[in-house]
Amino acid sequence: MALGNSLAGAQGKTVEDQNRIDRTMAPGCAIALYKPAECDRHTTASAARRAELKSSQ
Repeated sequence: MALGNSLAGAQGKTVEDQNRIDRTMAPGCAIALYKPAECDRHTTASAARRAELKSSQ
């Protein structure tokens, strides 16, 4: 598992890619490895990316 500040807000090329990013990010948020703002930024970016992927299908 790769954890780093650049992961927050990462965008997958597919829904499955986004799922993998989210599954990698979640434990870091759960144990407070990331700041709350980073977790919030990722949650927002992930939702936006999922909406983009869904609309392009």
